[in-house]
Amino acid sequence: MPFTKTEVDIHTDYVVQAVDVEWLAKGVKSPKHLMLDPDNCILCRACEDVCPWNCIYMMSAGIVEGAEDEAVRAEVEGAYAVFVVDDNACTRCSVCVDRCPTDTLYYARLPEESAGTRTMAAVPMSQRAEAEQ
Repeated sequence: MPFTKTEVDIHTDYVVQAVDVEWLAKGVKSPKHLMLDPDNCILCRACEDVCPWNCIYMMSAGIVEGAEDEAVRAEVEGAYAVFVVDDNACTRCSVCVDRCPTDTLYYARLPEESAGTRTMAAVPMSQRAEAEQ
């Protein structure tokens, strides 16, 4: 019997907040951010489990219910879970990237036109290729 992603227990208790752009500019963190390729993710939650900073969550797609941004609503339509990273807590230590059994996680820069804000799957493919090298 094939694995069905709906068999995974996910969080429903996380409050999504925007990352303070001024705080990010002052930090010494890498300008790259943790990203996920949803097509390869098997929802094993190993990344969430291994994170030493507890900043990775697999959340119910319902957390973006009623989102003002139509692109966000369209992206999670039919999704069982949403990958959420608390960029304020993430130190870019790469433990989760190393732990991922399907090489689903990678680091990429946010697009220049984003002005420091991240939207789901907004990283250009050219930068994804850079992360896979």
